[in-house]
Amino acid sequence: MELLTGPGPGVSTVVIIGNFDGVHLGHQALIHQAKEIGAMHGLPVVALTFDPHPSLVLRPNPPKHYLITPRDLKLHWLDHYGVDFVRVLSFDHNLAMVPPMAFLALEVQQKLQAQAVVVGYNFTFGAGGLGTAETLKQWGAASHVKVRIVEPVNADSVVVSSSAIREHISQRQIDKANELLGHPFSVQSVVYHGEGRGSTIGIPTLNLLPVEQQIMPPFGVYAGYVTLGEANNALLPAVANWGIRPTFGGHKPVLEVHVIDQTLPDLHDNVVRFDFQQALRSEQKFESVDELIRQIHYDVDRARQLL
Repeated sequence: MELLTGPGPGVSTVVIIGNFDGVHLGHQALIHQAKEIGAMHGLPVVALTFDPHPSLVLRPNPPKHYLITPRDLKLHWLDHYGVDFVRVLSFDHNLAMVPPMAFLALEVQQKLQAQAVVVGYNFTFGAGGLGTAETLKQWGAASHVKVRIVEPVNADSVVVSSSAIREHISQRQIDKANELLGHPFSVQSVVYHGEGRGSTIGIPTLNLLPVEQQIMPPFGVYAGYVTLGEANNALLPAVANWGIRPTFGGHKPVLEVHVIDQTLPDLHDNVVRFDFQQALRSEQKFESVDELIRQIHYDVDRARQLL
């Protein structure tokens, strides 16, 4: 996948437009239909998306922890599901004031040479959010651009949406969130030097700080998988503690990830991804370090069995 930073790809394209926060099953349906059109006409698929998320710019009091997939994770999943190019528009109040038709003429038709556009049923765009799927259809008919509107996707009778996934994550319902995502909820970050306490008690950890604006589940212990860098596809079973480490009097939230039954090289300053699979328990303060160590070994055994 290529990130477009200058002119468009120089060829006609199929364009999908959206925030794509989560790149969930609904977004994947857009990609699938766009790829179908692209295969029929020999056209690449371009995802046109925005950063920061419009909600973080337009809301009077934007939420502090909102994104399911910060920019790098969003690009990862768009690539994973087969998008050929991505253009990320810097979203600000100036872009928010561009009229719908002007946005389509410049960003979609002129720059991306769209022969077809695929969006979701609830897609809105342009100044005041006045552009809708119906607006897009009218523009497509006048501009000779094929427009396809994708109907809502359901999973277990629930409409798949970013807001529903955020709610599941906030309630520690990782399995339900992953079901709507179609892939794991993940944190991707650079490993930083911690206090080294994990190694001293025989349970070394990779210390990750989630992106500041990313939503996170409640503090607790989670089973999942670690991937060591974008080029490495190996999934290593792991158990992670997300929290402030109250037994040691901590205050700053950190994701401490222990890779199970593996001896790892020094990964400080390397990018690591942790894929959440299942919640094990809430974070708690123990009366002694020995009691904490016994609980961690129990958590590791549970994670080993689950994964």
